[in-house]
Amino acid sequence: MADTQRTRAALLALMADNTTGQISAQDFRDFMVTVMDADFAYVGDFWTEPRSGPQSTMSDKTVKGWVEYSQLMLSDCSFGRVCYLTPSGWAPASALGSTANQLLAVAADSYAAAYSQAQMLRRGLVYDSALSARLSGFIGRYMVLVSGLPGSVSVTFNTGSNRIVGIVELSAWSDVTSGKWRFDPSWAVAGA
Repeated sequence: MADTQRTRAALLALMADNTTGQISAQDFRDFMVTVMDADFAYVGDFWTEPRSGPQSTMSDKTVKGWVEYSQLMLSDCSFGRVCYLTPSGWAPASALGSTANQLLAVAADSYAAAYSQAQMLRRGLVYDSALSARLSGFIGRYMVLVSGLPGSVSVTFNTGSNRIVGIVELSAWSDVTSGKWRFDPSWAVAGA
């Protein structure tokens, strides 16, 4: 039997309490094809992130990896900006602040203040074709959170406070005009 994507209600009906062992192997396969992203096997699983190298399936202004859903934005934040978590919600991060001890994420879309359904990338890939010219020839270079516009990133260290938040990735094999970068805030390295 072919694996079938099902609605949430249909899955809940299939996976009831299972007191009599009625969940079949086919029911479980249907569950798996419903919840898994086709691009990689473990969507959102921080143990297995999107693979390095070309990700031709990413459309413009998208993120892949560990995403937190239904997040509250405290102020306006555009796609690709790095934000930090406050006790009340997310706000654009400042390189001049104490970012080494803050939980960081990347805005997965452009959000207005008080928006409560934001998606924030905790770790993974960010693609924005508008970055292609800026990142041209910088494959493998660090992306840093810099002073100036809160949440902005660059491949150039500035004087003052910087924090490494990722690395420039390939868009396609032999393509040096990448608009993709891997966000990984766990480095927590400050540079001069």
